[in-house]
Amino acid sequence: MNSMKILLVIFFISHSFVNPSLGDLIDDVCRKSSDYKLCVESLRANPKSSSADQKGLTRIMLQLSLAKAKNIYNEVLILLQQTKEVVLKQCLQICKDNYDEAVDDITSSIEYLDANEFFFARSFAIDATDDSSSCEESFAEPPIRKSPLKPKSDDFLHFVETTVSLINLLRNS
Repeated sequence: MNSMKILLVIFFISHSFVNPSLGDLIDDVCRKSSDYKLCVESLRANPKSSSADQKGLTRIMLQLSLAKAKNIYNEVLILLQQTKEVVLKQCLQICKDNYDEAVDDITSSIEYLDANEFFFARSFAIDATDDSSSCEESFAEPPIRKSPLKPKSDDFLHFVETTVSLINLLRNS
């Protein structure tokens, strides 16, 4: 009978350390984000999310933002090699510089998040959205050209804005 009591005590002690809302943490966090659907789909697709806390989930979103910035940067490099038109090449060069900066900004944002410096993590993530916007604005200057990056730039911008909303949650908690 004593061994049964010991097992019950061990069981209750071990379960007292488990966060009962952990299974719903992604849902809870994403409900407070600026885009619930994007947040949930992105985090549920990442296997590391299931064991992450709120800060870890935000870090995953920043890592996904970084991957998007790197992909766009690499696409710009390819387009620069293929493009012959001078004005389009100038616009793409601006985008190359801006997405290079966006990669640096998101990397800095991750570093500040890791250091619990949420104000700076947010600031650098916002800077990355400015980099993306500056790229797109270069196509709108005369002579106007259609941006070959617009759908990906818009996606990146929206994704980082959603991630910033998660950083804001950490800043306010």
